[in-house]
Amino acid sequence: MRGRLSALLDGAGWSVGLAAALFVFALLFVALEFQSPDIVLWTGHHVVAAEQGGLATFRWHGQAYTVDVPGYGSAKEVGVYFNPGDPSDAMVNNVPDRVFTALLVGVPVIGGVAVLLVGLSRKRRWARRQRRKAASYGSGLDPEFVARQLQQRRGDQH
Repeated sequence: MRGRLSALLDGAGWSVGLAAALFVFALLFVALEFQSPDIVLWTGHHVVAAEQGGLATFRWHGQAYTVDVPGYGSAKEVGVYFNPGDPSDAMVNNVPDRVFTALLVGVPVIGGVAVLLVGLSRKRRWARRQRRKAASYGSGLDPEFVARQLQQRRGDQH
C-alpha cells in the first residue's frame, strides 16, 4: 500500500507537503472543536425554544429549561442545541459561529485537495512531455545521410 501511494505521489513535488500541512491544520481544528463546548452545535439535539425577554425556554422529557439569549429580544422562537444527557447546558443556534467553524475546517480541506490535484496534474503533464520527447525522432535527418544523398544527386546530374 505504501509503495503504491508513493508511486502515485512521486513527482507531485511540493504540493504533497502543502496539502498535508493543510489537512493537518483542518484535523487540528476539528480536534480543538471537539474539546470546545461549541461542539453541541454540531452533535447536540435541536429543539425550538420560545424566547421572551432574553431567555429561551424549551422542554425536554417534561422538564423546562432556560437559556440566555443575548441580543435577541425580538425573536419569538430560537433554535437551541443541547446534549440529551445534560439539557441544562444548552446553546442557542449561532449561525455566524457555525459558518466560521465550517470555513476553518472546509477551506483548508478544499485547498489541500486542490493543491494535491494541481501537483498530480503537474506530474502527469511532465510525464506526457517526457513521453512526447522520447517519441520524437530528433531534429531532422542525419547529416551523414543528407551528405550521401546530395553526393549521389550531384553525381547523377554531372
